[in-house]
Amino acid sequence: MSLFSSLSSGAAALDAQSYAIQLTGKNLANVNNTGYARERVVFGTGALTQTAVGTLSFDLIAKSVTQLRDAFMDQQMAKEISASSSLQAQQDALQRAQASLGESINRATDSTSTTSSSGGTDLSAQIAALFDSFQSLAASPTDVGERQTLLQNASILTDNFRQIDTNLNQVQADLNAQAQSDTDTVNTLLTTIASLNGQIARFEGNNPGSAVDLRDQRQQAIEQLAAKMSFDTQVATGANGQIQVVAKDASGADVVLVDNNTVVNPVVFDGTNLTAGGTTLALTGGAIKGAIDARDGAVQDLRDSLDALASQIVTSVNAAYNPTGSTGDFFDASGTTAGTIALDPTLTATNLKASDGGSAGDNTVALAVAALASQTFSTAGGDAIDGTFTQFYSGTVSNFGQVLAGINTRVENQTAVQSLVQSQRDSISGVNLDEETTNLMMYQRSFQASSRFVNVIDGLLDLVVNKLGVS
Repeated sequence: MSLFSSLSSGAAALDAQSYAIQLTGKNLANVNNTGYARERVVFGTGALTQTAVGTLSFDLIAKSVTQLRDAFMDQQMAKEISASSSLQAQQDALQRAQASLGESINRATDSTSTTSSSGGTDLSAQIAALFDSFQSLAASPTDVGERQTLLQNASILTDNFRQIDTNLNQVQADLNAQAQSDTDTVNTLLTTIASLNGQIARFEGNNPGSAVDLRDQRQQAIEQLAAKMSFDTQVATGANGQIQVVAKDASGADVVLVDNNTVVNPVVFDGTNLTAGGTTLALTGGAIKGAIDARDGAVQDLRDSLDALASQIVTSVNAAYNPTGSTGDFFDASGTTAGTIALDPTLTATNLKASDGGSAGDNTVALAVAALASQTFSTAGGDAIDGTFTQFYSGTVSNFGQVLAGINTRVENQTAVQSLVQSQRDSISGVNLDEETTNLMMYQRSFQASSRFVNVIDGLLDLVVNKLGVS
């Protein structure tokens, strides 16, 4: 091997170690970048040379850069992100629904305890106040003050019913809007993934796996997509590093969303479900599923229960207040839901009845209505609710509280699982400061050694060229 060949080998080694130092610096710079997978230089030998002792290579070169990624861990991380996002979306929705009730659910003492956030004016207390007012009217049938108090309490109750229903309806509308916004984000991400697929294919045509930064960007887009909806990824057949994004329909069949560099089926939120190519997708995770589940599940169940309660109050009170059906109702008979309950528009303090045509002191109607407070209803008997009015409302709030408590627990557990998977992936792909610092020192020493080698060869060349043969 000639001195010039040795000098060339030394220069190649300097280049290789210099590249390794630069890459280590890049790793260190990205220590807090959760979407970055640490990179390593793959060293190799250069061109072979025929020597007296055989065919050898004296060159060290940086052949390629590889990412320390585990495809299984990346897929698992996307699934955990999807599950977490779904639960968090449900948790946020249920917390807003709880606020719409105007009270907080206290589960520290018993399953039916509630605490009003408006100074004791929760719906249960307002229902009790209505029947207490009828009891007071029964004690003083001709008292104008009692009549006015009764009408005021009844108006407060109906207003609160309607306000709660309006609030819950707004929660559902907000969830629809959020699902639509997330759908727009999904389509943007699908376009991004398809574009990155195309770029990766171009850059990796002759060097598979070399477009490491583009792969990082694609993985970040995949995880952002997972936060919105559930899907699977699979390697596209015969493509250079490209993937497919595949969702499932109700039967478990594949619905391809992205194939190589093309968005095959953009997603659409039709107001009820997420669809792609006219097929309803069966989501198992993501914020869109969480919003839909909360909207159609616990929030709708809460509205349905309040509708049933309002209906039972209207029909029962009117039946007791107007037993003959000919002397006027207390509630507007057409408003039998929480959103439409209202007093009869002709009702005033003057014509408010304590009896149905009896004498001035007759209180039979007032007593009959007041007795409804302790009446037990049964859906098996054709009623809209089970139990008394306050028992049914307390049970409704308690059931909702149990759902919210269950979601809170699941969020905590899922957060712990996601953190565990993140830690496991970081142990493979994450940047370790101690390890990178050690590598930096190792490459620095190698660079210094290569520099000394070049200096030695340079000195020998100087000796050969400038000093040998000089007398």
